[in-house]
Amino acid sequence: MDSRYVLITYTVIPRDSKITHIKGWRDIPNATQYNESIGFKNNIKATDYQTARMILDTRNKTLEKNSFDKIVSYDQAMQYLKKHYPKYFPDA
Repeated sequence: MDSRYVLITYTVIPRDSKITHIKGWRDIPNATQYNESIGFKNNIKATDYQTARMILDTRNKTLEKNSFDKIVSYDQAMQYLKKHYPKYFPDA
């Protein structure tokens, strides 16, 4: 991997776009789902810290940011990424 940082972000989207006109549609059970995306950067900016849920420093093998409720280590996060994104982490 050539990039230093791995950024993981999540976006909330509706399960059914036909209900988004209803006021409070996000409060309906099972109305939303999450899209996970990963990105690779050599330098991170303040906006990256604001939008990313997790930032991994692959050079120092540390977590720069973890805004999940669960405490995970760098190795656990990399294990997850290698499992779910083998195309981007071929040494799995």
